[in-house]
This record gives sequence, C-alpha cells and structure tokens, in this order.
Amino acid sequence: MFKVASSGWEKLDKEILRMKEENQVSALLSVEVVPAQENIDLQKELKNASTSTADLCEFETDVHEDHGALNCQKLLEDGFSDVLKDVINRVNSLGTLFVAGFQAEIYRDQDLIMIMFGDSYNATVIYPHESGKKLEVMQLEFTI
Repeated sequence: MFKVASSGWEKLDKEILRMKEENQVSALLSVEVVPAQENIDLQKELKNASTSTADLCEFETDVHEDHGALNCQKLLEDGFSDVLKDVINRVNSLGTLFVAGFQAEIYRDQDLIMIMFGDSYNATVIYPHESGKKLEVMQLEFTI
C-alpha cells in the first residue's frame, strides 16, 4: 500500500526509532549529483558540497566524467529525515550542482532494516511492518 503525505517524514523517524530498539543504527547514504550548468569543475564543486555538508555527515567524493557522488556512513541517534533533507537542500542551494538521485540504507547493528531511494522531489521508503510479516512502502515528498 502506498501512502502519499508530506508529513510522513515524522512517521519515518518514528519507524526508525521503533526498529532501533536498544541497538545502534547507522545510515549509508549515496547522493548522486550532476552539474547545474556547463563548464563546471566537478571535482572542485563536489569538494565544496562535501565541505558545506560536513556538519551533517563526512562525505567522500566520487567523480566521474559527467556526474559525481557524495557517499557517507552516519550513526543515527534519532531519525534520518532531517539529515537527508538538509543534505539535498544544501547541495541544490550551491547553484552549481543538482541532486539527481540518492540511495540510503539504514542498518540496526549489521541488519538492514530500511531502504530509501529517490531524487530532489520525492523519496520511496521500504521497511518491515511491525508484525514482521509484510513490507511497508511509503512515498514521501520534499516540500519547501
């Protein structure tokens, strides 16, 4: 069942906390970016994006011919939604790069408990239902 809601971000964080229990939770995040205009030094701009988001997560950069990626692993104390939304907003606000997509995996200790993917406009989240017998799919929107 798909649930469309811009207020679903709070539910996402509550689900992470529910699945966390007393364990450590971490996120692997990969943000794919493309130049917003021609003739941009992609390596330099990825470094700028990494610096501008350093307080959120320590990103490593990966540069390709026409696109790049910012990758990080972060321990989560509470939810993940603010980190994800802030990273996307900061990278897009630089004006030189645009977030074309992202993938995130949330782990409780070594166990995968949630996957997310999307772009600058929306996100899809897949996680186990409380009963453990089915998967939940949540569609979330990034709003201004």
